[in-house]
Amino acid sequence: MKRKVPVFRINARPGASYEMLTEVPGLKEVIIEETVLAIKEGIKKKKKSTPIFEIAGSDCYLEIEKDKWKSSLESAINYYVEHEDYDKCIECRDLISKL
Repeated sequence: MKRKVPVFRINARPGASYEMLTEVPGLKEVIIEETVLAIKEGIKKKKKSTPIFEIAGSDCYLEIEKDKWKSSLESAINYYVEHEDYDKCIECRDLISKL
């Protein structure tokens, strides 16, 4: 089943980076979860980049390039370790092994 790219309504400055967005309270967990799902789909479909989410009303997508997938999954593992979600850690580890 194809992943539906979520639409986020956020007020972000022009040129806001992924790192800046992950520091918004409450948004970090959602971004990490969607990043893992996006990378999973990107691996399955052998893409060079994959959209994480669309910014509402803009037709702009926050995408992640393949060369950033490993570091993003490693960051997700760190997040999931902090929150003791070891099943998600295993999922991320398995995705890294497919890169």
